[in-house]
Amino acid sequence: MTKAGWNDSIREYFVNCLLLIVYCYNKLMQYISFVPTFFLWWYGRGLADLFSFVLALFTYIKNMFSVTTLIQTLFSPWKKMAGARRPGIDGLKDWLIDNLISRGVGFVVRVFMLLFSLLAMILAVIFSIIIAVLWVGMPALVVGSFLFIFLGY
Repeated sequence: MTKAGWNDSIREYFVNCLLLIVYCYNKLMQYISFVPTFFLWWYGRGLADLFSFVLALFTYIKNMFSVTTLIQTLFSPWKKMAGARRPGIDGLKDWLIDNLISRGVGFVVRVFMLLFSLLAMILAVIFSIIIAVLWVGMPALVVGSFLFIFLGY
């Protein structure tokens, strides 16, 4: 190998080393700049999206159980099953008994539906609190895990 060929290969080696250093520097800066933008998103837009999801969950539960309709029709007859009124005292008595039984059944069924919707709301609140606490604390848990793994504390 001639001296000129030797210099060319050394020059090419150093150029490749410099290109590798520049590439590694650019990748490192991408990761370093990722950290602040991640935390801005996590505690900004991400937290706002989490709360909008929770509000949508409560709206879904309210609409799924038709809470307002159940409250408005609490004492209405069940399935509108009201007997036709016939003339006479016996007809009035039958009509009152049919209507009272139908309204009683409707009241009981609607109260149970309202209780189920209340249970669903309570479970949604518990679920939302757990998710919110985990959301806020997750970055600290990740950093703590890395410290525990790498430093052994």
